[in-house]
Amino acid sequence: MLPVKQDLFVAVIFISLLVTIMGLVVVAAVISYKKKQDAYLHQLKLMKEDYDKQLMWSQIEMQEEAFAHLGQELHDDIGQLLSSTKLLINVTQRSMKEIPDTLQIAEDTLSTAIQHLRALSKSFSRQWLDQFSLIENLKAEVDRINSSRAITVKFTHELTVLPLQAEPQIILFRIIQEAMQNCIKHARPQVIDISIRTANQQLILIIADDGSGFDKAGMSAIGMGIRNMQHRTTLLGGDIRWEVTTAGGTAVLITLPLE
Repeated sequence: MLPVKQDLFVAVIFISLLVTIMGLVVVAAVISYKKKQDAYLHQLKLMKEDYDKQLMWSQIEMQEEAFAHLGQELHDDIGQLLSSTKLLINVTQRSMKEIPDTLQIAEDTLSTAIQHLRALSKSFSRQWLDQFSLIENLKAEVDRINSSRAITVKFTHELTVLPLQAEPQIILFRIIQEAMQNCIKHARPQVIDISIRTANQQLILIIADDGSGFDKAGMSAIGMGIRNMQHRTTLLGGDIRWEVTTAGGTAVLITLPLE
């Protein structure tokens, strides 16, 4: 009887070990499968992010090409027409003994329009984009808007040169342009305040106004302008959000990594 019991005990131990080993093999196989699945999903996510990034870059390149074409048309066509009109006004003035105030005002207004058009067409040219400096060109944009005297734009910055390549600076400039246009069009502000600073290896950009504000609940109906701002910020690896200021206006807050 004793040898039988010993054989039974050994058999139970053997079966238990076998079951344990099989269980460990199954667990290892499940873990391996899970790791492979996670790696596949991670790779799929990276591929999708890369595809989305390439798609956004392509869209931005197409927009910049369209801007370049538009700038050339503004300079060559409309600019020439305005310059010819100014020349005709000058010829007319020379033939007159006394120049009416209205004609002089028209000539001055036309000169201002030509200057604004040249500045605008320059901001769309490829050569200008290849040598881009956000700080300098944003100063020029602020001066151009302020010269209309319809609105006051203030610009403060800690840096004279941003630690970014030309293309990211161009994208950031387009975001600021879009933000200001949205503000002027929808909020009807008196003052727009733009500030750029750095902190904790991040570039912090704030575009605030004293306009009528916006309804955060209405952000669900996002327009093309806001969507473009979001896409461009994402392309730069940053974050963008809209907040209501203490004065009731709107503030666009953008943070970009500087590594």
